[in-house]
Amino acid sequence: MDTNDEWIRQRTGIAQRHFAPEGVGCSDLAVEASKRAIASAGLHPQDIDYIVFATMTPDYFFPGSGGLLGSKLGISGVPALDIRQQCAAIPFGLQVSDALLAAGAATTVLLVGAEAHAGFMPWDDWSLLEPGATGRADEAAYDRATRHRGLAVVFGDGAGALVLRRQDGPDRGFLGAEVHTDGAGVKQIYIEGGGFRRRPYWTPQMFEDELHIPSMQGRDLFKNAVTKLPRVV
Repeated sequence: MDTNDEWIRQRTGIAQRHFAPEGVGCSDLAVEASKRAIASAGLHPQDIDYIVFATMTPDYFFPGSGGLLGSKLGISGVPALDIRQQCAAIPFGLQVSDALLAAGAATTVLLVGAEAHAGFMPWDDWSLLEPGATGRADEAAYDRATRHRGLAVVFGDGAGALVLRRQDGPDRGFLGAEVHTDGAGVKQIYIEGGGFRRRPYWTPQMFEDELHIPSMQGRDLFKNAVTKLPRVV
């Protein structure tokens, strides 16, 4: 697509992104991140008694990816809760995890954020993105990717994980948290295709119309962020 490293760095601050290979889902990415977080905490997977999994790109429409992660970590049966809060997922996940610990519903929570955005990238020939690849997409594919350049340079695949443990004492837990949701801004960034308001929820025409690719109103989204975020800092 029509862009370069300087353009991306100046507008997003992003220097490098990663994409998982075909067949690798967000729960697969979450396994390695979870193992590292658990080991860093000096624990074992069997010490986890609750999983909070944040993703907007689950392996399947259902079941949730949290249960898949538990199975892959060898702790099937541990309760797992999936949340879908997009870019705000970790603040929401921290609030939920803190509430679980404070209520005594869990003693050790594994909080994971994982995304596999590759599935909705506007690219046709993934081989061109392989290390050492040469060549260029055909003109139609090049133009198509360029039309979606604003979002294509932002999304990537990856995972991160935290372990939170219950501790007694007056100075334990979050000092405070403030989160907000405004559904009126849904069309600032969303995927119009799919969803169970449609019958069927996917059709070939949706792909023809590129409704499976995220739609983003970058200016409105940026304005919303820079005016509202400072109010809660």
